[in-house]
Amino acid sequence: MFATDEGTLSSGRIPALDGDSGTCFEEEVPMMWTAPTVIPFSVWRKIAMATWRPRKDPMISATIEIEAARLLEYLRQVREATGQHVTPMDLVGRAAGKVVEALPGLNGRVVFGSFLPSPTIDCFFVVSLRTDLVTGAEAAGTDLSGTVVRRVNEKPPWVIAKELTDRAARIRHNEDPQFKQTKAMVKGLPPLLLRPVIDAIGFVTESVQLPIPFLGLEARPYGSILVSNVGTYGLDSAAAPWPTFCHVPLGIMIGAVTDKVLALGGQPVVCPVLPLTIGLDHRFVDGYQAATMAGVFRAYLADPAAFDPVPRTIPPHKGQRPSVQFNGKRRATARTGRPSPSKAKA
Repeated sequence: MFATDEGTLSSGRIPALDGDSGTCFEEEVPMMWTAPTVIPFSVWRKIAMATWRPRKDPMISATIEIEAARLLEYLRQVREATGQHVTPMDLVGRAAGKVVEALPGLNGRVVFGSFLPSPTIDCFFVVSLRTDLVTGAEAAGTDLSGTVVRRVNEKPPWVIAKELTDRAARIRHNEDPQFKQTKAMVKGLPPLLLRPVIDAIGFVTESVQLPIPFLGLEARPYGSILVSNVGTYGLDSAAAPWPTFCHVPLGIMIGAVTDKVLALGGQPVVCPVLPLTIGLDHRFVDGYQAATMAGVFRAYLADPAAFDPVPRTIPPHKGQRPSVQFNGKRRATARTGRPSPSKAKA
């Protein structure tokens, strides 16, 4: 056996034949890797192992590809105007807020077989504690967390980006009190107790939508929408279930923007494309509402400036900070139909 820092390489003896003399002998060769004795799994991985069960509930999966030339140009202009690093994730969260506005039946929970509406439209954005890719024990110990943006349908993308940047920095520097308290609780509970405790917390805060003050937990910690950007790590697309204690009806995975050949005006054109993989709880929607959702997503993401015009920077007065305001264009209203060919073409 060959010992290594990250595991053990087992060896074995197999028959071998000397080609010159015809003598048969045994040769020691490596056979297989065995896992290291202890893997420092992250807090999130421990929760996943303790709470996830085989999913039997009805789910709808859908994919949308957005021609992203205008979207990328919009991001460039907004970054220059506001100084905020606005990303596709901020735009997708904003678009999802408009989807829930158009389909208010998505904004709530199913409790004992009945619909319980939520008071505001909120979006939970998944945050990884590392932004670089690692392997070995470090990969197993890399944690996931996230933050919720309240009233996401009322905030322009640069405001969403500012909230996410600030909160993600606190989480990554272990300065977020709710994340710290959750970590401490998970580390102190054995796996057999972790599932019922997490499920009970999920029922109170997610289903019934009540806070738990003594644990520092707010009501609806995951909002009505869950957004995760796997494109940051180079994945073209991905589909994933959400946790059992996260009762959102709508989850969105954002892939990497890549060039693809599209048919525009009857001609093949190479364009940047943003892929979205969407998971839907079938208790809230069916194919008809899913088609409506696709129309709203396409309308906003094909031309974000029509809904949230690029702000212009206002020169500061003496003793004041510079600010931004809309450039005077009237905001568009999301429509559920397909955008016109002129708008779809970048």
